[in-house]
Amino acid sequence: MAKDQKRPIYEDIKIDTAFRKISPKAIGFHVWRIQNDHVEALPKEQFGTFYDENTYVIYSASLAGTISDKNTICREIKTPMGVIERYIHFWLGANITSDRSKSAAYKIIELDLHLDHKTTQYRESQGHEGIRFLSYFKEDGILIQSGTDPSSYPQFPRLYQIKGKTTPQCIQQKAITWQHFNCGHVMILQTPTILFVWVGRTTSSCERLFGLKIGTKLKDSFKIPEMAVVDDGYEQSMSADRKEVWNGFLSLSQRFVQPMALTPSNADIVLKLYQCDTVNGVFRVELVKTGALEQADLYGRDSIYIIDYMCNGVWIWIGRSSHKQNRAEAMRHVRGYVIKKGYPASTPVARVIDGLEPAEFTSLFPSWISSDVNGNSIKGMSEKFDALTLIQRPKLAAQIQLMDDGTGDATVYQIGAEDVSEIPKKHAKTFYSGNCYIVHYQISCTSENNISSLSNSIKNVIYLWVGSNASMEFRQTGEAFLAEMCSHLKKQVVQVRISEGMEPPHFLQIFKGGLIIFNAKGSGGEGIMNIRKYPSSFVLKVVGNSTYSCKAVQVSSKTLYYPEDCYILKAPDNEIWIWCGQYSTGDSREMAKSIASILGEYNLVMESNETDEFFNSVGEKFLKQLKKTHGSIVTPTMNVAQTWEKQRIGLYMCSLEQEKFVLSKIFGFTQKDLRPENMFLLDAGNIVYVWVGEFVGTDDRSQCWELAKYLINTHPVQRDINMPIAVVRQGEEPITFIGFFDNWDKKYYENYIPFDKIRAELESPGGTTPVPVPRGSVHSDSATGEDFDRYQKYPLDMLRGGDATNLPASINPTRKEVHLTHDDFVTVFKMAFHDFEELPKWKQVELKKQNKLF
Repeated sequence: MAKDQKRPIYEDIKIDTAFRKISPKAIGFHVWRIQNDHVEALPKEQFGTFYDENTYVIYSASLAGTISDKNTICREIKTPMGVIERYIHFWLGANITSDRSKSAAYKIIELDLHLDHKTTQYRESQGHEGIRFLSYFKEDGILIQSGTDPSSYPQFPRLYQIKGKTTPQCIQQKAITWQHFNCGHVMILQTPTILFVWVGRTTSSCERLFGLKIGTKLKDSFKIPEMAVVDDGYEQSMSADRKEVWNGFLSLSQRFVQPMALTPSNADIVLKLYQCDTVNGVFRVELVKTGALEQADLYGRDSIYIIDYMCNGVWIWIGRSSHKQNRAEAMRHVRGYVIKKGYPASTPVARVIDGLEPAEFTSLFPSWISSDVNGNSIKGMSEKFDALTLIQRPKLAAQIQLMDDGTGDATVYQIGAEDVSEIPKKHAKTFYSGNCYIVHYQISCTSENNISSLSNSIKNVIYLWVGSNASMEFRQTGEAFLAEMCSHLKKQVVQVRISEGMEPPHFLQIFKGGLIIFNAKGSGGEGIMNIRKYPSSFVLKVVGNSTYSCKAVQVSSKTLYYPEDCYILKAPDNEIWIWCGQYSTGDSREMAKSIASILGEYNLVMESNETDEFFNSVGEKFLKQLKKTHGSIVTPTMNVAQTWEKQRIGLYMCSLEQEKFVLSKIFGFTQKDLRPENMFLLDAGNIVYVWVGEFVGTDDRSQCWELAKYLINTHPVQRDINMPIAVVRQGEEPITFIGFFDNWDKKYYENYIPFDKIRAELESPGGTTPVPVPRGSVHSDSATGEDFDRYQKYPLDMLRGGDATNLPASINPTRKEVHLTHDDFVTVFKMAFHDFEELPKWKQVELKKQNKLF
């Protein structure tokens, strides 16, 4: 990279007076507007309002694990500085000058210097803000005005565009034209007499509700007499008076609405790691790794690395012992890298300091051991918890993933190619990898157990366990039976799909840690009701050391025997032995004895104290394998996957854009983020939950499993595609789910008011005739069925074109009519779509031919 002659002289930096008022030992939230060579603090009531020709500095300081926003009360923290997390953002409007951009870069160096370089820095560009920045303004959204201040543009008329599925932004447009209209946005047309809220067909519930909220705010602020809601494609349904006003600013004869823009996919983006150095004043980078990263890749306390995630952001990591000049110049260097690579100017960049890495950064790594600024490792909890105690403490229940203590009733079914058979309880703990099983568990919630009322949201858990060697026929039958059982139970049920080797703790707890998995295919048909025969000889490796982490898995007779483990062997002479390695724990040995007792009477031997009787029984093969691993103390990992710490757990809102999944991550999530119109994914590390809102349509509910798999496949960290997936419905959340949310309120949704109800209340007082609401528009943000208003819309002239090969690929030439707007459809066919659908097919074809749409 070229040498930059305009480097700031570190020793000469003078800290702005406004920044000096900030105590490094205080938490709080501050916003400053940059004015020439100084900054001007904004009052709290202006937080969230920006002007596109300005630059701003935002500073958020909070206790570790929490988030500060505009409602945070500034106060001193009388504890070591390491517990405070500090974030500096500088926000650049879309129409700023280069001088304003440079001023912002200098100002964050000043603030960072004042805070002793113990901050994470972000460069935010209008329309490309990061998830942490957006989280500060989730409650009221973001308003972006044109110019530099309120007097930059006249009050009337104005056109605003609203977009953003999680934190909506209301952005003033410089020109009033149809070119800004997109079916994926909400638009606000502000006139002296009527404020119009135009609702795009594919907008999310969050965008629609924010449109009404900001529309009401603008109406009251500018004293506009009336507010009207207009639906995409239903503009001609407005009253004559409203159409006259609308046409005065936007002619309906020139109406053209852009199709929804596709959100870029992360599927093909590969992480790249570069090591950086400065040689003779020139900043250089060298590629050292491509693909999955590990925390160990960032080594050296005075090292500098760049992590390139392309359009998702570029990070520069600074070693904690690196010179302060490197910390001060890091953002300049990473911006130079972005320019050199030819990435868009809006590409997010951030600087992180070793030991102060934020959650967005650590989530790029499969695991991350946090440490404080002094290099002290933060220890995780390893103590054991009683299951009943966890039920009364949802946060701990979520961490360890136990819904109850496993004392409820459990029924196990074996899946055949076409039938399902119940397994007698005395054989229900033995599974075979060639089969699939359904486990119907009824939650134990008796008053004697003194269980918290939080556990009463569900009564049934249905697990589908899929063996590693199960046929596709078995899998499909199992999935169908799972759906049938959930439909039969109707309510208060959670369904979970798990694969062999990925069993979650509660599933193992149901079997009291006694689940046995054999490689052979189990018996089927009528024989399932008879006593099932175990293999004549086998070796089981005992995995785990508690009832919620333990199982026994058959391994090859040629396996290596490790001294930390316990093994159960059935010898050719039918004797059952437990072999315990010299480093095995007492808990592991107790679990091994519990499992062996299921198989029959057993003998126990310890490594190095084996008897001749033992060796004669198990044979020379065991002795030969034992010698191969003599002295080894390393065991291959076969334990239950750990739940991520709270900061790494991700919540994603799900939507469909032109039949493609789009996941929007929500930072600092709360229960309020779970909207009844949507489906959400909660990624806890060892399990993915699919939360289904009350208003989600039937077609969308069928996509829940595929949504979870899509997240697993596209996550920046390589994940096991076989990890457990659980589906929960609104109002039926298990404590293992709600424990990830602070202050969960079971009655929260009783007061939830959907978009249509708010809209009806707004339109009713004036006595005006409401604009017809598109059918099915309220309940789901991602409908894909035979819903007229969910089809992509195109101009009438385009659809009437003669050559079908010139039409977009999404158009079925025999169904062109569904791609008309409501207004065009009524104009052409003289009836509404639902009336047209009731006509005989021959009549429909005749009308389409008459109107050149067939």
